[in-house]
Amino acid sequence: MASDLKSIKYFLLDMDGTIYLENELFDGTLDFLTYLKEHGKHAMYITNNSSKSVDTYIEKLASLGIDSTAEDFCTSADATAFFLQKEFPKGKIFLLGTPSLEQYLTEKGFTLIKEYSEVPSKRPDVVLLAYDTTLTFDKLDTACKYISEGVTYWATHPDNVCPITKTYSAPDAGAFMACIEVTTGKRPSFIAGKPQPFMINMIMEKTGATKDEVAVVGDRINTDIASGCNAGVTSVCVLSGESTLPMIEASDIKPDYVYKNIREILNYLVT
Repeated sequence: MASDLKSIKYFLLDMDGTIYLENELFDGTLDFLTYLKEHGKHAMYITNNSSKSVDTYIEKLASLGIDSTAEDFCTSADATAFFLQKEFPKGKIFLLGTPSLEQYLTEKGFTLIKEYSEVPSKRPDVVLLAYDTTLTFDKLDTACKYISEGVTYWATHPDNVCPITKTYSAPDAGAFMACIEVTTGKRPSFIAGKPQPFMINMIMEKTGATKDEVAVVGDRINTDIASGCNAGVTSVCVLSGESTLPMIEASDIKPDYVYKNIREILNYLVT
């Protein structure tokens, strides 16, 4: 059973389409964040995009007038590293990912394998697929060789496309995943990002929050809302981004609450 939003302590917020659209902050966002802070509640930002560092997101929110710290974010890269450290501490990774993700994983204690090798000590424990804006044929080919040979295969998130402008979306990790599946016949054994519950589970484990204290707020049924449902926490769909009421009515995935925008959520909290 969904929790009353007034009892929620941790609001896990999607960003684009939920609190802003591209470079325009939605009306009510700052008031909503201020209300949470003044009432001892917490806003955290969750995103599937694994190509950008948290510092980039901090700068993005700052440009919109929102103060944040690294502890306020959970990306699919964060969740992937969190669970990699549980399964393969200080492991070796062959990565399809950006230089910023390479640096992040290195800082977390992992060793990056850069080329194909048949020597056991030079082979990866995991092939990790992320949103790789630096993807080359050589990287993709090497990943397919390792995966075909049985190396564990993980992915940060399953999004097929990454919105770039209102009229164009670039191929994302899910598109690369389809290519690898056609080539090898295999899919990742673990996917960290939405709609999977792992980012939410990570946040609850690190904060000590219980399921009835957490709500996911987002604009996408198949990712944001599905992740909340899969994690067993309260889900809130806003109609300020991708989803519409007809889409929600037609979907098997049902949010616990539907609001027009972040302002309407705030209006409920203050009544």
